[in-house]
Amino acid sequence: MRINNIGFKHAIRGIIVALQTELNMKIHVISMLIVIFTGFMLKVTVVEWLFLIGAIGLVITTELVNTSIENITDQLFKGHHEVAKNIKDISAGAVLVASITAAIIGIVILLPRIVIFF
Repeated sequence: MRINNIGFKHAIRGIIVALQTELNMKIHVISMLIVIFTGFMLKVTVVEWLFLIGAIGLVITTELVNTSIENITDQLFKGHHEVAKNIKDISAGAVLVASITAAIIGIVILLPRIVIFF
């Protein structure tokens, strides 16, 4: 049986487009790389990796969904529109909640090790 990977190619393309066009996506990916590097340097446990990876996935996923919602909203509402503003603000709020959650997880796992390391 041949697996159709066209959907996978489109998904990768979507991530690349978001990276090319969205400053916040670039910031999230840079943060992700810093956390991964720090985790390796500080030798976090497997369970801690699961939490860190889950937090990273949550942030990247919400940023991708937020970008999609913003693009759809821009197409549906031309010019300034209060409903469009609310949609975008709520979507951005989801990214903020995910980012704060990820930051707390990162602080709880990494900060004690960083303090001991130095």
